[in-house]
Amino acid sequence: MKIRVAKKPADAYQHGELREALIDAGLKLLSEKGIEGLSLRGAAQLAGVSHAAPYRHYKDKDALLAAIAERGFRLLKASALSALEQSRAKNAHDKLLALGLGYLAFATEHPAYFQLIFSGMMNRPEAPQALRTAGMEAFVVLHDTVARGIEAGELRKTEPDLMAFTCWSLIHGFSTLVLNGAVPDLAAGTDRELATKLVDVLGAGIDPPDSTRSGR
Repeated sequence: MKIRVAKKPADAYQHGELREALIDAGLKLLSEKGIEGLSLRGAAQLAGVSHAAPYRHYKDKDALLAAIAERGFRLLKASALSALEQSRAKNAHDKLLALGLGYLAFATEHPAYFQLIFSGMMNRPEAPQALRTAGMEAFVVLHDTVARGIEAGELRKTEPDLMAFTCWSLIHGFSTLVLNGAVPDLAAGTDRELATKLVDVLGAGIDPPDSTRSGR
């Protein structure tokens, strides 16, 4: 992902879009140097403004990271919804597959966002409400799809929260493996093809139909 940072025009007194430019700059630093390499000073330099300018919008580095993560969650939600719309899926299984492929697309196209938003910062006590809201709205897309599928009898009858978390765990784990280059050679096929097969396995369950495992 090539990240462009809008610089302040040389003949302008103010940047004009400094808040968004600093998010772009922070994301660029994040992708190149990691969290430790990100600083408000560095973001200001990339945006072509004074070292003091960022403090009008972000009180510290954590505030800038939270703003980047908030945007990341909104992009994740948009990617999932776009994939769902394009799929024209009619049943819960196909809708979940579409959401999973949208999730995978986001992870591979925006790795810096992906790594940041799932770094645990949303659950910190000091996390801004806007970040928490963006994170929950992204999850609700999956949760509501699962809940409607269960209600319609298209998915196994169980707790929607548990099933949504199961689906999320599968596609998140797979996306992480893809990003880390850790998908084993024995898993033949493209990332999309393999993701489709994983969702099929999830839909079928891991126990045989005549399983007598305790608790069933």
